[in-house]
Amino acid sequence: MEKIKKYYENTKDASQHPIVQKFIDMNVEPKKAIDLGCGAGRDTIYLIRNGWKVLSIDKENTKEIISSKLNNEEIKRFRFDIQNFEDIQLEKTNLLVANFSIPFCNKERFSEFWNKITDSILKNRILCWEFFWSK
Repeated sequence: MEKIKKYYENTKDASQHPIVQKFIDMNVEPKKAIDLGCGAGRDTIYLIRNGWKVLSIDKENTKEIISSKLNNEEIKRFRFDIQNFEDIQLEKTNLLVANFSIPFCNKERFSEFWNKITDSILKNRILCWEFFWSK
């Protein structure tokens, strides 16, 4: 638990992930997004500041870390939910961001988890994700 708190503290001021930056640069009309495994909210905050309505999901309560970075107008486009991946319930969305979070699902439940992800993304959808890679 201490390691994860330290991770959130160390990343609370991090810039958005480059893949999310590239997505925003595509000038897609802002709609609804889910930030899966949002952590301290670097991608959530960036999406909201670019007009998206974001449901941020994490297994830890990072709502305060994220909401403290948003102004009154931005907070209206922010929702937060505590869920673990094995029992996750996802609503329909236009964009799902899952940077470095998908591998945290228990491998015995991964197929079910992946099906929930693909079922949640609407037509003309986008999934932005990155796994951990060794170089």
